[in-house]
Amino acid sequence: MGRQRFGSLHTDQKLGKLQAYLKSFSAALKNQRFDLIFFDAFAGTGDIQIADDAPLLETVSEYAPFIEGSAQRALRFGTAFNQYIFVEKSRSKMRELEVLRGQFPTIADRISLRCGDANKELEKFCSGTDWKKTRAVVFLDPFGNQVSWETIVAIAETRAIDLWYLFPAGLGVLRQLPKRRGVHSTHEASLDKLLGTREWREVFIETKSVDDLFGTKENQERRATVESITRFMAERMKTIFRGGVLDEWLPLGSRGIHMYSLLFAWANPSEKAKLAGTLASAVLRSGNRGRSK
Repeated sequence: MGRQRFGSLHTDQKLGKLQAYLKSFSAALKNQRFDLIFFDAFAGTGDIQIADDAPLLETVSEYAPFIEGSAQRALRFGTAFNQYIFVEKSRSKMRELEVLRGQFPTIADRISLRCGDANKELEKFCSGTDWKKTRAVVFLDPFGNQVSWETIVAIAETRAIDLWYLFPAGLGVLRQLPKRRGVHSTHEASLDKLLGTREWREVFIETKSVDDLFGTKENQERRATVESITRFMAERMKTIFRGGVLDEWLPLGSRGIHMYSLLFAWANPSEKAKLAGTLASAVLRSGNRGRSK
């Protein structure tokens, strides 16, 4: 099996949360009439190699320094799913996923591999599925600002998907907000696409008038933090997810730096679907988490 580089403690944490939720979700719905689908939009490969400088994890031995990726965990622990959809843009990683599918011959016919853009594949999935008889868990694990707001909207509009989203609050947003100068136009476009609004300018950036020898000028200063950026996104998601969005999340990042926030939202507004939030909250509370104020 090919291995994806490089994972660390935060990699194992996020995948552990996903694994725990898939077990709970599939157990809770196994006797329901719905078809259950797991959709992994950035599937990667079956295994993830641990970086040489990463702390040794409990799930990693010095003889086999790798951990199972999201696709492999879904196949091993999401036992009640009728279909598994793995999307990967890299053709080399797609070949590794084909190898992984071969390791699960009894359910190989339920494993769909799609080589393409995650946003496009997700939007096709959301618009082309009969949600009256289908429920799904979607896992978004991008590197940076790869997920568009339109994709999040498409997921919410299904009223049938539970979403785990590794939101790049630090890596994808904070890093594009200079401390004491304006945001580059390219970065502005990236943030507009990610957040689906221009309102972040007023929330994340403060404009101050400063007097000097040459008169008065306006300076732009960053006032956003990773926590406030995460809260901003969670509140944005609440406007479209009829089920709900948890007010807690898992802060993740290497070397103790908060780079991502693992968010959970459920699209189904029914009373029974509140179980999704209960299960996800229990999963998050089994370890460190962040909470909105």
